[in-house]
Amino acid sequence: MTEPDKKVSPRTRRREEGRVVGFKPAAGARPRVAVTGGSGYLGARFVRALAARGTWDIVVLDLAPAANTPVDVRHRFLDLNLPHSDGTVYKILKEERPDVLVHLAGVRSPLRDAVYAHELNSIGTLNVFGAAGEANVKRLIHYSTTMVYGARGDNPAFLSEDHLMRADVADHFVRDSVEAERHCRDFARRHPEARVAVLRFAPMLAAERRDYRIRYLEGPVALTMLGYDPLLQWLHPDDASEGLLRALDAPEAHGVFNIAPNDSLPLSSTLLLFGTPSVPLPHGLAYVAAEAAWIAGLGTAPGAHAHYIRYPCVAANDKAREVLGFSPKKTTLETVVEAARARRSVGRAIDFDALDEIARMAAYRLEQRMRRPAPSTTPGPDGGETVRRPVATRMAS
Repeated sequence: MTEPDKKVSPRTRRREEGRVVGFKPAAGARPRVAVTGGSGYLGARFVRALAARGTWDIVVLDLAPAANTPVDVRHRFLDLNLPHSDGTVYKILKEERPDVLVHLAGVRSPLRDAVYAHELNSIGTLNVFGAAGEANVKRLIHYSTTMVYGARGDNPAFLSEDHLMRADVADHFVRDSVEAERHCRDFARRHPEARVAVLRFAPMLAAERRDYRIRYLEGPVALTMLGYDPLLQWLHPDDASEGLLRALDAPEAHGVFNIAPNDSLPLSSTLLLFGTPSVPLPHGLAYVAAEAAWIAGLGTAPGAHAHYIRYPCVAANDKAREVLGFSPKKTTLETVVEAARARRSVGRAIDFDALDEIARMAAYRLEQRMRRPAPSTTPGPDGGETVRRPVATRMAS
C-alpha cells in the first residue's frame, strides 16, 4: 500500500491485489493504420510484417482475427455484406481515428454467387470509401489487380498505369475490381485533399494459397487455346506484402501503381513446370467448354475469364520502382519454380535443384540489365553529339 500523502501518477492504476501497472496514453504516440481484410492471406502477411517494425498501431477490420495475429494487433468485427455496413465502418473509423486506411477486403477467386462477390468487392469498396470520407480519413490504400487492364490481343508487351481499363464486362469477377477502382477515383475527386494510392497487383502464386489459379495449374489437365501461348506474370506473396509496406511508407503516394515482377513466363512453360498436361481447343470451343465446366462445378473460372489464357496481360512496375522504391525480390520464374516444387515435386522427373539454380542466374542477369545505366552520348563524325538509344531493359522469360 502507498502512503496516504504520496501522489499516484495519473497514468498508473492500482489493482485490488496491490500491484501498480501502467497503461498506454490515450493520445496516439504512434501513427495508426486500419486494415480491412487484415485476416486474409495477403492482409495477415502485411499485418505481421508491419507489426514486426513496432512503429505503427494496427487495427484489423475483419470477420475474425487470423490465427497468427501478433498480440499487439487489435481486431474489430466488420462484415461488408451486412446491411448498413457503411455505418459500421464509419463508427469504427470515428472511434479509431486511423492515419491511414488500407482496404484489402474482397473476394480473390471467382464465385458462383456473383451477387455476394459484387456486394463485397464493388459495393463494399463504395461503403468503405464513403465512410472514410465522412470520418475525414486523409490517406487510403486500395487493393486492385492488373487484370483490370484486360487480356487483349493488342496489348503492348508491358502495360503502364496510363493504359485504360479494358476488361471484358462479361467477366463479373474482374468487372467488380474495375468498379471498385472507379469508386476510388470518385472519392479522390470529392476529397482532393486526401491521398489515395491504388495498388494493382499481378496475380499472386503461392503453394499454400489454394485459390483458383493454383487449382488450374495443378489440375489433372489444363484447358488451353489452340495457337495461343500468352505471357503470364506471377507475383510472390512476399513481394506483394513489400509493395503494401512501400506504399504505406510513402505519404505523398497518390494514384495508380503496378505491383508486379520484372519478367514474365509463357503459359506453356508454367504448365510444364507443374507437370500438368494441356488440352488445346480452338478458341471458340474453348470458351464454351470453360463455361460448361464452370456451370457443372468442374471449372475454376467462368468462360469469359478464359481471355487470360488466350491473350497477354503483363504490367510494368517502373512507376512503383521510381515513386515507391519497390523492387521485387522474386521473378516470375522463381515464383513458379517455388510453387511447383512444393506442390508437384514428388514423383516428377524434373530436377528442381537444377531449376532453382537456373532461376537464380536468370533473375541475376535480368536485374543487372535493369540496373544498367543508359549509354552516354558519343561525338559524331562532324564533331557533334550522336545520341545512342538505350538498350531495352526488359525481357520476357
